[in-house]
Amino acid sequence: MKRKFLNILLALLLLFSGKVLHAQKRELSLAEALAMAANGNKELQVQTLEEIRYKEITREAQSRLLPNISANAAYSRYFDRQVIFLPGSFAGTDKAVQDIAVGGKNVFNGFLSLNQPLFLENARRQRQAAVINEKIQKEKTTDLQSQLAFQISASYFNLLLMNNQLSLQQQSLSRNTRALEDTRALFAQGRSLKVDTLRSYIVVENLKSSISYLSNNIEVSGIQLKRLIGLNERAEIKPGDSLNIESDQAEFYTLEQALKTAELNRHDLKLQRLSIEQGEKQLSVSKAEHLPQASIVGQYQLQAQADHLSLGSYTWPRTSFLGIQFTVPIFNGNRTNSQINQARIKLQQEKIRLDDLKEETNAQLAAVISRWKEANAQLSVQKTTVEAAELSYVMMNDRYRNGLSSRLELTDAELALTQGKLNYLQAVYHLKVLHVELQRSLGLLKL
Repeated sequence: MKRKFLNILLALLLLFSGKVLHAQKRELSLAEALAMAANGNKELQVQTLEEIRYKEITREAQSRLLPNISANAAYSRYFDRQVIFLPGSFAGTDKAVQDIAVGGKNVFNGFLSLNQPLFLENARRQRQAAVINEKIQKEKTTDLQSQLAFQISASYFNLLLMNNQLSLQQQSLSRNTRALEDTRALFAQGRSLKVDTLRSYIVVENLKSSISYLSNNIEVSGIQLKRLIGLNERAEIKPGDSLNIESDQAEFYTLEQALKTAELNRHDLKLQRLSIEQGEKQLSVSKAEHLPQASIVGQYQLQAQADHLSLGSYTWPRTSFLGIQFTVPIFNGNRTNSQINQARIKLQQEKIRLDDLKEETNAQLAAVISRWKEANAQLSVQKTTVEAAELSYVMMNDRYRNGLSSRLELTDAELALTQGKLNYLQAVYHLKVLHVELQRSLGLLKL
């Protein structure tokens, strides 16, 4: 009986501890989230591997300029001897052409060959193009890191905003619940109308609905943020930073300053310039197909033939040579000319894309800076509104305590204060996201 009791107690403890563990929240700062994403984000891991793959492609292109050495060995069993054709006079017959069976039925052949390019211009230019492609992949990795930093920052600030909104709503629910209790008490005493009680009840229920909605959104946003940073833990995420405005976020660039900074740092502009450079190199690769090629070639060969398989008695005559081989392209059905024209068109497209990207960057920066100025103005307005709402609530609370105003007027003042604080939080959130977006548009945002 005692043992059974202990087992039940242990099971209850394990169940309780599991619920506590599940309810735990992991406090996470934005800096920690960005650091975790640098190693844990799956998309970034794929792009990093793609960068490594292009390094191997560069090595492959380099291999065309290095010596090519190969060893070959072969054995053949002839059931009928090999035949050569000679003039009949050479073979001692009257025929014009006489076939003569020669060689052994067992044939062994082995050789070592060498090919070292001396002049292979298209391979050299392809290697240069591969190096540019490698740079493009590095820039893509950096650009992806910048995108992730923006996504994670925006998601983190959104989670921070909703947590602050939840706290304000819970505080408002606590105050309005007390107001509902007071209204019910006054109604029971005949000092309040039923409509006042109904209104307070509606306010409380609306707040409960808003809290439930926010709680669900916080859970979903936490899941999305964990996916972005590569966190597989079951614990919920709790933002550790505060939703405040730092001093450096209160300043903004002029459009001229922003354009100069973006021209130097934006990764998409760097990528497009590299694409143009790669297009020019690809054009030169196609033109190199018209150029002659030269290589050093050599071979060392051993061979033997006999009707038996007593290898020790074989004679192994050797043949070797070393020379230079030239190849001059003459006509290949206009394939090279077509490739050159394709490369020229591709290069023109990349140049047009660069011009379009610059115009898009100008418009994007102008819009972000304009929205940033407006967000700062809105923040100032919302701050003043909150101060006025706090003063109004204090005054209305004093009037209510002294019997100079109704509970309904105090409830309206409390709702106005809560809404003012919520609007202020929204303005702070909007400004912080715009700050990150501006850093991203300038090419300054990194993991």
